[in-house]
Amino acid sequence: MSNKDLYRKWMEAWNTDISLIDEIAHHECIVHQARTDGKDSKRYSGPEALRDVILSGTYFFDEYQMSLIVEPIEEGNYISARWNFTGKYNGKMDGVTVDRGKEISFDGTDIFYIENKKIKGYWVSSDGVDFMKQLKLI
Repeated sequence: MSNKDLYRKWMEAWNTDISLIDEIAHHECIVHQARTDGKDSKRYSGPEALRDVILSGTYFFDEYQMSLIVEPIEEGNYISARWNFTGKYNGKMDGVTVDRGKEISFDGTDIFYIENKKIKGYWVSSDGVDFMKQLKLI
């Protein structure tokens, strides 16, 4: 499997089959991500860390979809791509006053470090300001 195929499986894990994480995650995978829920990069590792990214990222949404904006770009053991997330807010977030069902859409960029055809390092940067504005948190 090429690194680009591996990235497409990552998108498929978001959209249809989270069990694909077991196939694409290195057992020592570390997620490097600033979080608002108090979790840090050292709490989970391996497939569990990537599963947690998806589960926590989709928890507040129904009918969500991840789409590519910029196809994966490879450089050595690194691969990066730009994505868009859309979903309907499900009403579960404290402090949010927008109506349940409001469609939210924001963009982000993934960077993976690939070792032995598995994701060993993951960095994500998303437009949190735009996300919070849509939810009227700022």
